Amino acid sequence: MVKSAPLFLSLCAAVLAGCSNENRAAAEFSLQACRRVALADSITGAAIVGAEDLAPDVRAGRLYVSAYDRRAVEAAVKVNAHELPQGGVYSVEIAELASGAPSVTATPLAPVDAIPGGLRPHGLTYDDELGEIIFINRAYVKSGDKWVMQPRVERINVDGAAVVGDAGSPPCAANDIVTIGDATFVSFDHAACGGGAIVENLFGFKRSGVADIHGAPIFSHALFANGVLALSEDRLILAATREKALLVLEKDNKNDWRVTRRIKLPGAPDNLTRAADGAVVVALHPSLWRAGAHRRLGWRRAPSRIVKTTLANGDAQLLFDDPRGTLFSAATAAAVADDLLVAGSATDSGLLVCQKDMSQL
Repeated sequence: MVKSAPLFLSLCAAVLAGCSNENRAAAEFSLQACRRVALADSITGAAIVGAEDLAPDVRAGRLYVSAYDRRAVEAAVKVNAHELPQGGVYSVEIAELASGAPSVTATPLAPVDAIPGGLRPHGLTYDDELGEIIFINRAYVKSGDKWVMQPRVERINVDGAAVVGDAGSPPCAANDIVTIGDATFVSFDHAACGGGAIVENLFGFKRSGVADIHGAPIFSHALFANGVLALSEDRLILAATREKALLVLEKDNKNDWRVTRRIKLPGAPDNLTRAADGAVVVALHPSLWRAGAHRRLGWRRAPSRIVKTTLANGDAQLLFDDPRGTLFSAATAAAVADDLLVAGSATDSGLLVCQKDMSQL
């Protein structure tokens, strides 16, 4: 998930790791096999922008989407607006995405009025055993006369009812979330916020990682920790965005989490999902400096790349590549469901939907 000011101030460092010109195998889903599908809130009819993260519920034939217009929120915070825009957690029918329709409705799940500090969902996960959607919510509260972001962990069931529980105190830079049994962990992309995050960016300090729901780090040696998935009760896989790698973390006999494997990728990983065959689907930013310029300097487009990697050999299979972002810009999450590839973006509108026989629809 591409951050705001800290990422902007890391452009100088990231430019050295910009776009690669190396030749790549053809993507499994060509640009011609893909289209943008607009999302409309089924209650308000409003267009949905900023589909940050995705979580498939294949058995129910649904895709859960966290979305909010980050730029609109930041602009409102900057001018100290009386109210800030909100977003939503949505349910989208996979069959509708596969229908070829240019627009589909998205059913809002989370109760907007019941979320303290407003609803602005960031990273999310779906716990199939509990039937719960758990997400990082970027709540805002007034401190003096200014808005201050305070992330919270929120839980809802698939019908949208809030689940009462310990929301914990996630780190200020909480990014993504994962459950392992009864435990909940969050990734944090910086150890500090504000000026401290700027220092981490400028000097490339590896201080981000994974924490428990109360903010206590279990691992803090990554460079911009991002998406996180559980592989088992004692194994996690973490996207280290500015390292262009996935880190496999394992818990040893002292209950310490350590990196046991590093999987290099052809781009900077953002969010992660699991495919039905157990492979990890990764949304990549092929160029961090272009992603940053798009995010903070108003560049209209930024490239998107999606790969699938198997943990057995670490090979990255190219699923989708849009080197100029002409179809879909700066994808931050992707999922494979049935014969579809679906992607969302924190800055673009709607969803990217790819189907191998799209040209025949």
